[in-house]
Amino acid sequence: MPNIFNWATSELSQDAFICWLLSWANRKESKELFETSKLLINKLTNGAIINFENIEIHKQHQNIDIVCIVDKTKVILIEDKVHTDHHSNQLERYYSALQEQYAKENIYPVFFKTGDQSNFITIRNIGYQTFLRNDFLEVLNFGISLGIKNDIFIDFYEHLTSIENSVQSYLNLPVNEWHWDSWKGFYTALQHRLEDCEWGYVPQKNGGFLGFWWYWYSKETNDNLKYEYYLQLEHNKFCFKMSPEDKKDAEATRSHFRNLLYLKAKEHNIDIYQNGRIGKWMTVAALSNPYIKTHANGFLDLNSTIENIKRIQRMIDEI
Repeated sequence: MPNIFNWATSELSQDAFICWLLSWANRKESKELFETSKLLINKLTNGAIINFENIEIHKQHQNIDIVCIVDKTKVILIEDKVHTDHHSNQLERYYSALQEQYAKENIYPVFFKTGDQSNFITIRNIGYQTFLRNDFLEVLNFGISLGIKNDIFIDFYEHLTSIENSVQSYLNLPVNEWHWDSWKGFYTALQHRLEDCEWGYVPQKNGGFLGFWWYWYSKETNDNLKYEYYLQLEHNKFCFKMSPEDKKDAEATRSHFRNLLYLKAKEHNIDIYQNGRIGKWMTVAALSNPYIKTHANGFLDLNSTIENIKRIQRMIDEI
């Protein structure tokens, strides 16, 4: 069936649905929607608010996406995102603005995100709770279990479920059939198994790719050449990357690092090939064989893939 939210994909549309669902906390014509709205408020406040008499909902109050005032004394600050990230110190400004009206302990700042991003460390350090796609789906699933039949609710639930299924498709598609969302899911899975890693969109003239980078080292040669090197995944491609401290030393540092890399790769029986051009962020070499390990049917073998990656990391440790 056609789904309105497959067309209404902006953050404003999502704002509207969140406000619509929250507003059912003041209405009891539908017990199922009322109870689901109450659960959403409870989850948005980390379980702090259970019972209440009344809520007020405001959109774009002091430029804040959604402000939900509970019994006139407690307030939920919602910065709602789909695919974009926060910017321009907006989270700090919104939190500070509300503290002029409400006691800090009565403010519940929430970064509400149904898209995907690499990490939320900065957001949590500012003092915001993250409320992500899985968190929202938990609430919506509760509503489905109660038997909600409302078309608006069902459409949004199915829309969000389809996004989650697409991101999790790395688990149920052969690797050679993975698409953009599959790589998001795979990279997110890697983050749980590797340390200090990030992923994100890398723009290029040909449209760019989703990159995954980690395992940073700094090095200085005997003749005072300084550079950093690290590992990067570019979908199926496993790259050995480096960046010179001084751009004029790019060629010299690349030669130095490439010599060390080839020596260690040969010792560890890891087949690599020369790749990349001179620049600030250079690919020095790439893995010749697929780094992703699969089962006989072509589906991901995550444990074997992680072990293969760690084998390469152990080689890098010796440079």
